[in-house]
Amino acid sequence: MGAFRSFVGSELMSLRQHISALRSMIPGNIKLKPSERRSMFKLNTKKKEFVQKAVQFMRRSPNTVPSYVDVSVCNNYLHLYDQYSELLSEVEEIRSKLEDAKLLIGNEVLQQSRAYFQNAKTAANSGISEFVTIYNELHPHYAVGRNSKKAEIELA
Repeated sequence: MGAFRSFVGSELMSLRQHISALRSMIPGNIKLKPSERRSMFKLNTKKKEFVQKAVQFMRRSPNTVPSYVDVSVCNNYLHLYDQYSELLSEVEEIRSKLEDAKLLIGNEVLQQSRAYFQNAKTAANSGISEFVTIYNELHPHYAVGRNSKKAEIELA
């Protein structure tokens, strides 16, 4: 496992400021409902090629463009779509790295906590009173391993 360290306050504040700045640059008034998402045309690789060619034709032959189609808007949106795609890819990469690091850190602390619990359990079974209290406090919360969901249901 890689070496992990806690963020210092200034680093955390800087990260949050950058996220906030990014959030403020993206239109915040857009909130699509699931039904709206399903009903929209999705611009995939094949359709993007169509859009690019159509915009090229519009720019080359402006006399063929109907009055209700704004070529400059289409051109700007195509450029903006590429920018959003690139940014989304970078954010996804960061998200994936954060999730992996969180998973590794959680695994490590859970293994250490589990080892402590097992030690307390063994000591409590040996009759050491200090460990009996610790074991009794931790046991209701102990659900570690493959059967943890089953154990959580039994505790409820």
